Amino acid sequence: MASPHLADKKHCTGCMACADSCAQHAITCIINDEGHYAYQVDENKCVLCHRCEKVCPIVSNLQYGTNDLKESQPYAAWNTNDDFRRTATSGGVFPAIAKKTITQGGVVFGAVQEQLYVHHEFIDSIDGITSLQGSKYTQSKTEGIFAQVKDALNNGRKVLFTGVGCQVAALLSFLKGNKKIDNLITIDLICGGVPSSFLIKKYAEEFGCEIESIVSYRSKSKYELTVIDKLGNCRAVPSEERPLPLAGFTTGATERYVCYDCPFAKGHRMSDITIGDYWGNKLFPEQNKKGVSVAIAHTEKGKLVLQSSELEVHEIGWRDFLFRNPRMVYGKGSIPRSRMRLAKAFAKYRYERLQEDYANKGSWKRPLSMVNRICLIIKGKFIANRRQAFVKQLLIDNNL
Repeated sequence: MASPHLADKKHCTGCMACADSCAQHAITCIINDEGHYAYQVDENKCVLCHRCEKVCPIVSNLQYGTNDLKESQPYAAWNTNDDFRRTATSGGVFPAIAKKTITQGGVVFGAVQEQLYVHHEFIDSIDGITSLQGSKYTQSKTEGIFAQVKDALNNGRKVLFTGVGCQVAALLSFLKGNKKIDNLITIDLICGGVPSSFLIKKYAEEFGCEIESIVSYRSKSKYELTVIDKLGNCRAVPSEERPLPLAGFTTGATERYVCYDCPFAKGHRMSDITIGDYWGNKLFPEQNKKGVSVAIAHTEKGKLVLQSSELEVHEIGWRDFLFRNPRMVYGKGSIPRSRMRLAKAFAKYRYERLQEDYANKGSWKRPLSMVNRICLIIKGKFIANRRQAFVKQLLIDNNL
């Protein structure tokens, strides 16, 4: 029996909507040889119903958005609850909307850090909101979550779902035709790409005798890996150590292949709201220390939610934030040569070599690693300039 036609390794996002769609449980989630979530089909169980093909946002060619910027409205926003704002990475937009959803009897789905890895789960109490807050620079496992969202909607509950663009796209494709879809609010993120989970695995293997769990990847304005050691002490890992879980994310050298040409990075999206950091905020500088978010409303529902939650919101223009957030509209990147040998590297290289190749840590013991470090820095500036040029032209095309 032939297998269903699903996204290949170069295009799969690891959303696992295919697994949730299969009534025969013929599709399961695995971690492939590059450390990314992937699907596995049991041909003995598959009945070729093609449901998985229909919900896959890649195979079904789901049009998640466009770069018609006038279709969406950006805002500067921050939580008026100081406790939620203090524990947020930026302005705390998500916890405000989560609180509103829960007080209305709804449930909230989001990514939670559990020891070293991240997965999606739901909460229905305000006390649980903080567990879903914070930037997590690794892919969240979503197997089983889309079915739970569907069940909650079918039971008449309001639902808030938050995730990266490919996850929200997968959910909306999975729920296509659902009669309770009006009770769903979706929030996606300005995403910087999905790194390999092997960055965490190798870090744990190297320091497993010392590290119990990861607490966070950044504070308000500082990228810094914070961990809990075996004695229960919380400590920040010095940036000069180039810890793989964080430094490996910032180099972008282990991302899923689809992340180098992301089809979901658009200015106007199917989600209700897109949120991110308001980098370069010059309109409300007095708020920077406490944190300010940018929130782009794509639907009337999204606007209403922003304006009726415990948020202070101010309309801003695309020019006010887009140059510092180009990944909102431009998902293209250059695939590093080291990305091509990812599976071999994680299988055979020592931790120090992985740091050199994937965390941009040069060593004079290996002069070529220093040359590579300099080349990557130069290349990074070139890519940044290309993104800026794209944003500039996009704003001109939209008469903004």
